[in-house]
Amino acid sequence: MRKYYLLLAAAVFLLTTWASAKDQPKFKSIEVKHFPNAEGVELPPEFSDFLYAELKETLQKKNLAEQLIGEDEVVDSADAAQSVILEGRVLEYKKGSVVKEQLTRGWGGGRSLTAHVKMLRRSNNEVMIDKDIKVGVPAMADPKHLARFLAGKIAGEMKHEDR
Repeated sequence: MRKYYLLLAAAVFLLTTWASAKDQPKFKSIEVKHFPNAEGVELPPEFSDFLYAELKETLQKKNLAEQLIGEDEVVDSADAAQSVILEGRVLEYKKGSVVKEQLTRGWGGGRSLTAHVKMLRRSNNEVMIDKDIKVGVPAMADPKHLARFLAGKIAGEMKHEDR
């Protein structure tokens, strides 16, 4: 009976340790930069600011960093190895077509956005993520919905980065 209680206590200890470790932020700090548009990309002028705000909000909700800092803020050199810079560029935006979307029953014609995303370790500029990410929404959706989906996808990529 005593072995049973010891085993139960060990299991509870391991589960609480695992749960608390899972709640720990992955990075000390994340510097989020505005994503400029590539030449020829026609998005509303406020889109870059909206994406910036969505990224900061999503990263905070996902608890990826102890601290989210603004562009060009200074980080302690002791924390630099555990801190990252998130930057990117909107490469392509397609407005979509409601008619085409209706004719193809949702298999095309929606709004889409492709962005190149780069995450660098602050201490040595090691590239941790360097990829294009594409998101899409129905053609009738506001382009700001693309920012929400893109922010969510970027946060997911950052969460699963193992370096």
